[in-house]
Amino acid sequence: MGKQRDRRKQLAFTIRIKQQKEEIEQREEAFVLAYPVFFNGRYMGDLVRMFEEENLNLKGMRLMNVKEKFVEKHFKNVGGEPQGENPYGTWLEYLTCHPIITLIFEGHDAVRRVQEITLERESLFWSDNGPTVYSSDTVYRAQKDIEMWFQDSKDWYIKATESTHLVYLLPEGKSYGPSEEAYNVLKNDDSWFLHYPNIHGYFISEDMSVVVIKPEAFRKRCVGEILSAVECNCGGIEGLKLVRKADCPGSIVWSDSCTSSSTTDGDECAVAMVVHLLSPVVELMSAEPDTKHIDFDSRVYRIGSKYIYQSELGDKMWSDVVHFFPHGFTLWADPTYQQVFGRLFEASLIGLVPDP
Repeated sequence: MGKQRDRRKQLAFTIRIKQQKEEIEQREEAFVLAYPVFFNGRYMGDLVRMFEEENLNLKGMRLMNVKEKFVEKHFKNVGGEPQGENPYGTWLEYLTCHPIITLIFEGHDAVRRVQEITLERESLFWSDNGPTVYSSDTVYRAQKDIEMWFQDSKDWYIKATESTHLVYLLPEGKSYGPSEEAYNVLKNDDSWFLHYPNIHGYFISEDMSVVVIKPEAFRKRCVGEILSAVECNCGGIEGLKLVRKADCPGSIVWSDSCTSSSTTDGDECAVAMVVHLLSPVVELMSAEPDTKHIDFDSRVYRIGSKYIYQSELGDKMWSDVVHFFPHGFTLWADPTYQQVFGRLFEASLIGLVPDP
């Protein structure tokens, strides 16, 4: 009897290991391109939360601007523009004149599941004018979309410095590119800009801080909830991207993180943002690190330091910028059309410079 029991245990263990291996092998990465309505309407947190509720893991996120050639290449790859019309002109104009969000979600059968979610018309993903997101329809298409939209910014940095349209604003107060032209465009467009001596002083203000949603929020699947609390209670988000511990291991945000059973230490993730005027209604509870009480109806936002981190304001935030956004600010200044776009960080680079 004892030997039979041992054999049954061994068989059960073997089956469980096989099932776990099959599940790992079947885990997919799905790509989502969220149109400007999510940034403009402050729905980025709601967007993430809808996928988290379906037990999909957020593995990539970038807030970025793109140029026409980049969007045209995307439309060509996916077989054309979205169906329907939008109230902001052509689809090309819409996607190039406003910030967009790109995301990667991982999970079992992720591509099919994400498609089903985004095709649900009674949701954030559809409006009276058509879809508000694009998602890849096959595993192969998802891989190609991710390759295009999540290229390593490091590979573009040197090429971008040769661009006549990108303005770089670096922490030490220096700027590169057509900053004088961009300054003149903004000065003519916004009388308030005259209060600032240069473009650097206008975009890098004393009320900015780096805010990071920490790995614990990923483990508890509440990244979207916390992101909603931040974006609904600040003056604006200037830059946002998902970061990994392996890429910036020296930051304080990893100090109280512990490795979960589903990730390696270097694969731990966080969402880093540059935020203007985070309202004091968002209480960051350093004395109660495990606290997370968010009630949007009563406007209660008590979030412990285990879930969120905020740098000090102004100049003291730059040590965090160096960790998470090492290439500083980028603006897309186009003197030909007398326009300045952006106010975002390095994620903009891949969509704004020509192919290397």
